[in-house]
Amino acid sequence: MIRAVLFGTYSAAHPANRLLAAALQAAGIAVDVCHEPLWERTRDKHASFFGARSLARLGLAYLAAAARLRRRYRALPPPDLVVTGFNGQLDVLLARLVAGRRARLVFAPLVTLTETLVDDRRVYRRTGLEGRAARFLDRRTLEWPDLVLTDTESHRRWIAARLTPRARTATLYLGAEPPFRPTPARTRTAAEPLRVLFYGQYVPLHGTEVIVEAAARLGREGGVRMTMIGTGPEREATMRLAAARGAADIEIIDWVAYDELPQYLAGCDVALGIFGTTSKARMVIPTKVYQAAACGRAVVTADTPALREVFTPGDDILAVRAGDAGALAAALRRLRDTPELAPRIGAAAGRLLAEHLDADAQGARLATVLAAAFPDLGARFTAGEAAAPAPVLAGAPVGWEA
Repeated sequence: MIRAVLFGTYSAAHPANRLLAAALQAAGIAVDVCHEPLWERTRDKHASFFGARSLARLGLAYLAAAARLRRRYRALPPPDLVVTGFNGQLDVLLARLVAGRRARLVFAPLVTLTETLVDDRRVYRRTGLEGRAARFLDRRTLEWPDLVLTDTESHRRWIAARLTPRARTATLYLGAEPPFRPTPARTRTAAEPLRVLFYGQYVPLHGTEVIVEAAARLGREGGVRMTMIGTGPEREATMRLAAARGAADIEIIDWVAYDELPQYLAGCDVALGIFGTTSKARMVIPTKVYQAAACGRAVVTADTPALREVFTPGDDILAVRAGDAGALAAALRRLRDTPELAPRIGAAAGRLLAEHLDADAQGARLATVLAAAFPDLGARFTAGEAAAPAPVLAGAPVGWEA
């Protein structure tokens, strides 16, 4: 059996990393864990988290964690693959040093430091020392692995164009975890309010100011009940905008337990994705979109090249222009006034996730990617460990590129 080690200080609780572990197991790979918690200790990472003092403390903590990881790794049976995931930039460098140059190293970053800290949140200036350092670290951590798994083709192309063409990459879409599964949509009449749900961090990617502006426009008409769950760097500014625009009737909830999110999705008619206008927003499909779709809920989100790699606007999702509160309000107004539309869109989304992005399909797709990237492992996959053909989404490659 092929063996893999999930290695490093990656955020073990993040859905992307849990989905990666599940896909490895569904591909017929035995998975060992060599992990030290670090980054997930701070949920909301404000600008101060990335300041000099904070990074110095984190650096010391990482050195201690690295020593423990080194000891744990050497106590494990030699793996066929060393894998690290989201928040694993430093783990890539450590894994190469600990496992050696011959180790097959796979990195699934989800996002890069440059797109998050420079382009999206603008914590660092592009031409500043910190911005250049983030770009340098991105290049090293993308070039050192034998395979980099990106979450969309748009993201893969951005990495090649903006950071390094030397990274060997393949696309593996995220999907949703099993707790997010279809639940019956409620039967709603045009006289009942449309229940709209947003959850996530208040960061530029999400465009929460667009949501509250749309809510303010609809609030004057009635018929829409909005709930926003989460905290984050831009929450205070978003709430000030909501009050100024007369959208103070939005129900605001702090973080809820992750396993409660399916219940909130079951109670809504429509879930909101992201509406930011940054380059990052154009090349990601956030986990919340997959999760709501898997639950059979209609999703409204920004129309981006990444979104269209998996979803078909008007069929299994509703897409609006990024940053356009008027377009979002119009989409919600249409859903409010056409009660049968949300259940139809949601049902199509649920079928898409169930047929093309369930655990078996993801395992088969990952097996195909790994067999292409590592021909010496290919025969062991085709010998029966994960030989089922991988369903292919429209425009979604399953091979890899050097």
